Amino acid sequence: MTERDLFRVRIALIQAFLREKKYDGVLLSRVDNFATATGGKRNYVYIMGDAGVCSLFVTADGKAYYVGTNIEESRVFDEELAGFGVEPRPFLWFESSPAEVVAKEFSGNLVSDDGSLGKNVYDELAYVRSLLTPDELEKYRRLGKLAAEATTAAVQSVEPGMAEWDIAARLVAEGEKRRCLVPVALVAADGRIAKYRHPIPTEQPFLRSEAAELAVRGYVMIVGCFWKEGLVASITRFRQVGEISADIHDAYGRIAGVDAMVQEASEPGKTLGDVFAACQDAYARMGFPQNEWHNHHQGGTAGYAGRTCKATPGEPFPILEPGWSEKVEEISGISVEFGQAFAWNPSAVGVKSEDTFILMPDGQKEIVTTTPALPQVDLQAVLGRQTTVVKSGIAGP
Repeated sequence: MTERDLFRVRIALIQAFLREKKYDGVLLSRVDNFATATGGKRNYVYIMGDAGVCSLFVTADGKAYYVGTNIEESRVFDEELAGFGVEPRPFLWFESSPAEVVAKEFSGNLVSDDGSLGKNVYDELAYVRSLLTPDELEKYRRLGKLAAEATTAAVQSVEPGMAEWDIAARLVAEGEKRRCLVPVALVAADGRIAKYRHPIPTEQPFLRSEAAELAVRGYVMIVGCFWKEGLVASITRFRQVGEISADIHDAYGRIAGVDAMVQEASEPGKTLGDVFAACQDAYARMGFPQNEWHNHHQGGTAGYAGRTCKATPGEPFPILEPGWSEKVEEISGISVEFGQAFAWNPSAVGVKSEDTFILMPDGQKEIVTTTPALPQVDLQAVLGRQTTVVKSGIAGP
């Protein structure tokens, strides 16, 4: 599939969404939705924010318009939207806004992904963000391999006494070296692993303070989200550099067992709520407290966001809902099937398991963030049965 064909497919998905919801047009300003509509193109400058610096307006009849300032217009058309047939609607940076420009020229039931124009439909677009063509699934394979290589390099670089921030810096550097952005780099050493599920690495403040950077003595958790062409691969790994209790190793194996069972339950025709119920059951089967899942979200679908939808009890978000291929072919004339990506991340006190896997249109699954250079969990022993899922264990000293 050419980039232009992929663009046509992505715009057809937006059209199908607009027709189903009876909207006449949608203004896409957020970074994830701009990537969703363009097959991974970039409208950001500041990488830590949700909002882009220009927008894409898509109508129900499939026309697409660049709406943004004169500052961004030349680069975006040269490097992101070239050959796509997108019409420009620029304005001087101090004069207007995308919402104002669209409201003056277009009429009807117009909506946006940030609330700047009509209804905010960001949550309604979640399913479109999750649908991936075979070409995008192949991109995920490549991204997962890069994420795994970068994480492995960071894990293997850890030495006793290494500061959390230095470990995070190594993770980011390894990702950037492989041309991936790393918007999430979480690191916790020793006791912080048990205390915090989202451990931002400690840092030394500029001014005098009792706060100080922490260094790893026993073991460390390293969490990364790797971002390339709009897609996000998530991965968590552990490294032991000193003495840790046998209880940690035992809990780690059991949480990997939870992860394996949740992956097995992620099947076409189910909902995220169905899989979440399997996740709750898996915690109990693996000997964790019944309400352990209260302490952290469990993940969900990935795609053009770290999580396009987080699973919760009863969540109706469908896994490979049928009909979208037919809608897209009717609109674009292109025959294409869709898959999805998932990143589950069950966790308990002091342990966590996280990988990204893709679900192909035929229901086959493939973990894209495998790290074969690291030790593997014996899931057959943990589960008491065979499984095709593979999970990395705690890397040794």
